[in-house]
Amino acid sequence: MDSEKLVAQALAFPILAPILAATVTPAVAQACSTYDCSRYEHWVDLAVVNVAKIPSDGVIVLQGTHFGEDLASLPAIELTVTQDGQPIAGALEASSMHGVLVWRPAAPWQTDAAYAVAGMVTNPEEGAGCGQPTIPIEAMVNIDVAPGVALVPVEFSGVAQVEISPVASLDLLVCCEGTAPSSGYGCGGPDLYWDAEECAPTLGHGYLTVEISGQAAAAGPTAEQIVYTLKVDGKVETSNRVPQFSVSRDAPFCAVIEASYLASGAVTASEEQCFGQDMVKMLGPQVLDPAATLQCVLEQCATADNTWDPMMCVPYDPSQPTGSDGGDSASDGSGSGSATAGEGDGDKGCACAVRPTGDAGLLALVGLVGLARRRRARG
Repeated sequence: MDSEKLVAQALAFPILAPILAATVTPAVAQACSTYDCSRYEHWVDLAVVNVAKIPSDGVIVLQGTHFGEDLASLPAIELTVTQDGQPIAGALEASSMHGVLVWRPAAPWQTDAAYAVAGMVTNPEEGAGCGQPTIPIEAMVNIDVAPGVALVPVEFSGVAQVEISPVASLDLLVCCEGTAPSSGYGCGGPDLYWDAEECAPTLGHGYLTVEISGQAAAAGPTAEQIVYTLKVDGKVETSNRVPQFSVSRDAPFCAVIEASYLASGAVTASEEQCFGQDMVKMLGPQVLDPAATLQCVLEQCATADNTWDPMMCVPYDPSQPTGSDGGDSASDGSGSGSATAGEGDGDKGCACAVRPTGDAGLLALVGLVGLARRRRARG
């Protein structure tokens, strides 16, 4: 993408404190769920997705929402393919994309013919209530007279924008005099409660989000036999049945889209494209100005018992950096405030909810910057 267009799009998203007021919406109290269905292996749904035409060398493609490992769930899925009532030999397989299965015939299809697909998914009894006990599968598929066409490398583009997520903790807030923000624990972990009309964070974290859209690697019946895999900086990010992805990072990155033909395993790769190289100064830790949104006398206070100590406050001085004392702050585990979104679970830290009170909204706690803070007793 043209670098000047990227910068123009990024500049459309201000990186100063006024964005906080625009992005804050009322918080809604929600009860904690005691039953987490994501912990239990089950299919929510599963259906054939390429019924109209299948290349003569193709496979039946099924897709659904699945919690658990696809390969391990195959014994619980019964699938029969028949032609004129006669069963056809074949086998169900897991694919390179989670939630996508293929049924591969043992012998070549009869071209220009129709086949009936019937079966049933039986979910485990453990976790009952998370999905239907059984999920029926039924479809008629049609075989084309021609085999699949060769895949071409995906051509893609990306629309980029920069957004600032406030970094919030008791030590990184500035509030109007007499205000007492507090912290605690909710359903998702540490919570921070504060009124956006009386408090504002002093730090933010800039993220580059790129909406990627590409051209299909093939047309016609072959198009329904393709899985697209996005690689970011050489590592697999995610897969999709269409070449459309969303990537969020706090640093520039480069992307490649691979297209894989499910019937043969043939793969093509796009040219690499890079994003965000002209936006480096907007990414990562950003200093915010609370005075831009708060029209009052501002102060900061030491923390005690998960709230501010009104006897340990100082007037807010923007020339003095604020920071975390490690006692009342939640961190993303990066230690530097430069956490990268969208990577593997091993790289993720605390994604804590920040629930301002009153008319404030739900914000994402993306990281903390460890800076020193001076305190003195109120005189």
